[in-house]
Amino acid sequence: MIRNKPIKHNIYELIPKAETYFKNRKDVIFAYLFGSFATGKPSPLSDVDIAVYLTGDKISNKRLQILGDLTNIFKTDEIDLVILNTAPLSLRMKILKKRKILADNTPFFRHSYESMTMRTYLDFSKLEKRILERRFLSG
Repeated sequence: MIRNKPIKHNIYELIPKAETYFKNRKDVIFAYLFGSFATGKPSPLSDVDIAVYLTGDKISNKRLQILGDLTNIFKTDEIDLVILNTAPLSLRMKILKKRKILADNTPFFRHSYESMTMRTYLDFSKLEKRILERRFLSG
């Protein structure tokens, strides 16, 4: 959801620049476009949703640098950048459901990450359902 002003230019024309940017960054293991631009259904209130998995430490510094670079690439500050290394499980699964791969610098790692995220989410959702049923059915 936008915070300041709607994006008036064609974001889809700029996606190849973002793909090249992420493929050239040694600290990016993989990157996704998700949300309304990934599904092809942006609205006037859409922002650009990007998720990345990074190597190493100092992730918050890298996040700021990547966010600044994406602002220049997409010519807008309406960017939502998610660092998958630290994202909550529910958000990670939401991203996996509707994503477009921008960069896949380590395919085996990405496949393992996606598999582990899905399995963990499915295990957790079963437990969560049982807890909620007990809480609400027993008064």
